[in-house]
Amino acid sequence: MIFHCIGDSHANFFSGTDEIQPEWPAAEIRNRLPFFRSYRIGPVLAYNLCEYGTTTRGREKLENLLTRLDPGSHVMFCFGEIDCRAHIILQSQKQNRPPEAVIQEVVTRYFSVILETRKMGFQPLIWNVIPSAPTEINDRITVPPQYLFHGSCEERNRVTRLFNQTLKTLAKSAGIQFLSLFDQLFLEDGSVNQSYFSDEIHLSQKAMPLVLESLNKLFKGNGFCDSQKRYT
Repeated sequence: MIFHCIGDSHANFFSGTDEIQPEWPAAEIRNRLPFFRSYRIGPVLAYNLCEYGTTTRGREKLENLLTRLDPGSHVMFCFGEIDCRAHIILQSQKQNRPPEAVIQEVVTRYFSVILETRKMGFQPLIWNVIPSAPTEINDRITVPPQYLFHGSCEERNRVTRLFNQTLKTLAKSAGIQFLSLFDQLFLEDGSVNQSYFSDEIHLSQKAMPLVLESLNKLFKGNGFCDSQKRYT
């Protein structure tokens, strides 16, 4: 069983290395785990994935990539972290709308693409948005950091939790698997366990055993357990 993990830079986690892999379709992408193929298609927003002609051209890249996969392939969607970290709180403030309304809009647009992918004959799986780790940079408007942030760590994680819950509800109603480590990445005091992170926003391979355990539970009896045991 192979999972084709498509998304923003968080898809790199499934390459089996903490290094950010080249953007697809670069030939030098290294996948070190036998059951994952990672495809970073750029800083594509979950909100924009349903649209053609955006600056990141995420829709076009996704469709191009899907034409190269075998029908029936497992496709894992890895989008939404940028939305939760940099945009949802900001848009809530700019539009004078509650975060819940903005999240619902983003998730609805994102999920429409996932449903379209299933209609094309693929087997979609959704990767959760991981927690936002603490950072001293809380204002993306006045400070241009390497990664964009808006809102405090606590605010971002409230948004992220609701984003995941909303997406999981839609997935469950449609019979689509939702893979989540969100709650496992916090310490008992409610703070983010930064030992699982390779930098301010990306998971390190220290979290991979948690993923394999979760996938074993989701796909027990479908071949993944055996391949994972051979790897370990």
